[in-house]
Amino acid sequence: MKTIVLFLIIFICSANVYSQWVQQTSGTGETLLGIAVTSSQTIYSVGTNGLILKSSNGGMQWNIQPGGTTNFLRDVYFSDSVTGTIVGESGIILKTTNGGLNWINQISNTTEHLVHVHFIDNQNGLASGQNGVIIKTTNGGTNWTSQTSGVIQELAGISFIDNITACAVGFNGVILRSTNSGINWSQIPSGTNSNLRSVAFAGTGTGYVCGYNGAILKTVNSGMNWISLTSNTSNDLFAVIFINNSTGYSAGSGKIIKTTNGGNNWISQQILFTGDFYDIMFSNINTGWATGQFGTINSTINGGVGVKLISSEIPESFALHQNFPNPFNPVTKINYELPASRGERVTNYVSLTVFDILGKEINTLVNAKQTAGSYEVNFDGKGLSSGIYFYKLTAGSFSETKMMTLIK
Repeated sequence: MKTIVLFLIIFICSANVYSQWVQQTSGTGETLLGIAVTSSQTIYSVGTNGLILKSSNGGMQWNIQPGGTTNFLRDVYFSDSVTGTIVGESGIILKTTNGGLNWINQISNTTEHLVHVHFIDNQNGLASGQNGVIIKTTNGGTNWTSQTSGVIQELAGISFIDNITACAVGFNGVILRSTNSGINWSQIPSGTNSNLRSVAFAGTGTGYVCGYNGAILKTVNSGMNWISLTSNTSNDLFAVIFINNSTGYSAGSGKIIKTTNGGNNWISQQILFTGDFYDIMFSNINTGWATGQFGTINSTINGGVGVKLISSEIPESFALHQNFPNPFNPVTKINYELPASRGERVTNYVSLTVFDILGKEINTLVNAKQTAGSYEVNFDGKGLSSGIYFYKLTAGSFSETKMMTLIK
């Protein structure tokens, strides 16, 4: 009996709170500027003074890899599970073909600081950086050739959209587009003078850009036109990533924001770090890492949604309770209960989603497998207009929807 009681105490203490983003121990105080993820277990991060870190266990432990340089390393990209490229200060480029066991210098043919790198496959890659530099490889980095960008601003982000179309973004609102795999570039109106820091595409020509003062831009035609979105923050944003067409994240100065409806609404996530996050990456829709100043590495295993297990006692049936308070402004709590599934504590895949009165999805609060028990999750309506909203719980064959009212 004592063993059972001890197990329950350990379970309740360890599972009581599903935090949004938790601090991992990087073992360094260097600023971490770039991150790459090849699986939910294998992550790489690079930073100041030539630092290269690798984790093979989801970030529980980080090991330094020899890079042979003290130059600042600004970005890292893996085109498959073992082939990666790092770019950085004074045009340095490092490549590995064995998962980081060895990093070999490549000749970049530039002394400009390289800030970002992206590959469409193992052979074709682009890198960009200060003073409008863009370089291109078609043979996996054996040779890099300079391309004419037509601008002198720092190009902080670059990305292939498909095999022939690419986009680069930079300071003073610069957006460039290429339709011949990065050989020639044309400037595209962005509608902003903010310094743009990152660009990411979610497929089918839909892309996003983030920058200073909370700037978020979106295109749905492969970068030919861009519109401004409301990010609900004035903090500088340094990185943006989309896991699919709907779900994306942007990270910056003391801020991580998330959208689950293609950028129509952005919700701030709960973090304890007040410094700068410089990069963010996910291995799947729930598992991600953000890196930044002072060796900071934050991770999430639940899509950054804060869910509290308020009781591990197994309920007899599914239940979705009325939010409290209701009406609310701007935060309310939603409680729900999950019974055991076929005698197992882990229930079916659980989804808790908020919709507006027109049925448009506003935010996904939960999207994961959970153990049986009673749960509580906060919903923050900051950035939303007053009105009626609905929240829907789905778990296996169970589905229930309730209404709530936001009054500002």
